[in-house]
Amino acid sequence: MKFANVRELKNKTSEILRKAEKEAVVITSKGKPRAIVTAISEEDFEDYMIEKSSGLQDMLAEAIAEYHAKGGILLDDYLVKRKKRIG
Repeated sequence: MKFANVRELKNKTSEILRKAEKEAVVITSKGKPRAIVTAISEEDFEDYMIEKSSGLQDMLAEAIAEYHAKGGILLDDYLVKRKKRIG
């Protein structure tokens, strides 16, 4: 694992990103760890974005609640409802 401080991150961003392709780089500020820079594949990035999407999380929570309340919903009904909500 490599370490770089905020100043190095600012001045050597490209170099740090190249290092991150091989191993994680811990970014420090005032000697304390603040972030980790690591490589990510396109597939992993897509999964991350889906996982962190508050809109998707809201839709999933709503679907689960409706499933428990009604005992389920047909996919076609859900897609129609979703399309109306999204516009």
